[in-house]
Amino acid sequence: MNLTKKLSFVATMAAATLLAACQSQPSNTLYFTPAPATGKFNTANQNIVLNVSTRDNRVRPEISGYVYNEQLLKLNSAPQITQLFDQIVKQDLNAKGFRVGTPSASNTNVIVNVNDFYANVESGNLRHKINASIQLDIQVQGAKGQYTKKIVATRMQEGAFSANNADIHKVLNQTLAEVARTIYQDQEIPAAIHQYSN
Repeated sequence: MNLTKKLSFVATMAAATLLAACQSQPSNTLYFTPAPATGKFNTANQNIVLNVSTRDNRVRPEISGYVYNEQLLKLNSAPQITQLFDQIVKQDLNAKGFRVGTPSASNTNVIVNVNDFYANVESGNLRHKINASIQLDIQVQGAKGQYTKKIVATRMQEGAFSANNADIHKVLNQTLAEVARTIYQDQEIPAAIHQYSN
């Protein structure tokens, strides 16, 4: 009986070791899908054709990072950050009635500068803390002048045990949703487009 317990214990330990060795590393990509635009269509905006461009001015290319199996796992975004905000701003402007065209066919430029999109992770064995920050400047440039609107959103979450991709994605996605809502509800940018367009 004692030998059976020892063999059972050895078999259990071997299986646990094998499972731990086979455990795959989490993906280094987090996927984001912004909510559709909610702006009210205004036919008066149809006369203005906009050129929209997005620039990535962040200090680091990754969107987060944390230690997994004693190695730093850096996380990236899909779609890329510039594509993500290009989509949000263009669908907002289209929903509000503006037309988006090529630089040669447009009479006003809208430039989106992404200055920060990052989740800082403090993680231990028992607790984790995630601080997410998204910062944008949206510039309207026309023949009559220019206007800049700053959009900043932050969010913090604490939880039990070590942080993982799902925890980080949740905080960043909530922060992104707040930024998208701010853009969709904004009326200052459309007013600036009318004021400064050619």
